[in-house]
Amino acid sequence: MADSVPDPALVSVIVPVYNYGAYIARALESLFRQSHRNLEIIVVDDGSTDDTPQILARYGDRIRWVRQENRGAAAARNRGIGMARGEYIAFLDADDAYRPDNIARKLRFLREHPRYRWCYSDWAWVDAQGVPRRFGHEPERSLARLKAEGDVLPLALQGYRLGTNLFLFAREVIEEVGGFDESLTVLEDYDLYVRAAARYPLGYVDRVLVEVHEHAGSLCTGTDPAIAWRCRRRMHRKFVRLFGSVLQREDVRPAWRRQQADLYRHLAEAELIRRHGRRARTLACASLRYRWWQPGLLRIAHRLLWG
Repeated sequence: MADSVPDPALVSVIVPVYNYGAYIARALESLFRQSHRNLEIIVVDDGSTDDTPQILARYGDRIRWVRQENRGAAAARNRGIGMARGEYIAFLDADDAYRPDNIARKLRFLREHPRYRWCYSDWAWVDAQGVPRRFGHEPERSLARLKAEGDVLPLALQGYRLGTNLFLFAREVIEEVGGFDESLTVLEDYDLYVRAAARYPLGYVDRVLVEVHEHAGSLCTGTDPAIAWRCRRRMHRKFVRLFGSVLQREDVRPAWRRQQADLYRHLAEAELIRRHGRRARTLACASLRYRWWQPGLLRIAHRLLWG
């Protein structure tokens, strides 16, 4: 065990699931093996049409589970948050797994470092053959900076994404940021991460504590890229409304402008595919205002001028 003295805190772990009957047992078994024993395991079945309900029923009162009509990952997680009774909240995707001391180590970290109200760990990418590989952090992301300062908003706005599997939240963090945005069909996890990063420093536990499993269904969401980028635009507008002054900080503004430039460039490309030349020009000009040198804009200009 990671703790010599067990922490009495109740931790609610929320597992949204949709048609992952082939994997849900592995996720749940990893929770039953946690060294921190005071867990509330909440599973929200988002309208599965496979054998997921039958598998969940086998666990009896070892889990709390509820079934709802298919409304998406954000709604499923929010349903779980509404059911949660824990002082701390964590999330686990139904096709992934925790290592046995995941909760205990993160809980101990938050107890020992009270300035942090949420933390994350490193993770292992497990391939389709079951071979774990440390996913690792890119050197330029500067883990020392994360641990020393805890301000990850500039990195988040540069696209440094962390999955919800990796976090342990004090309950008040989730309550203050307002849970997941159900209007977003994609990027709802990134959206919550950025909103939390704008308010709270993030702690880092330097251990591989989560396993992210690769399989055929995990490689592609099937989401229309144009829809994904429109979701991103809606998310960006919300960020401006919620914490516009933060986005003007000297350490944040360059990353934010790059994000905006990328956003409008991709939207312009989507409009070109749909043969909406006027809209594409407007969006390309918007991208140019944020970042003038972008090779992708040259391709758009070429297509607008010469087809």
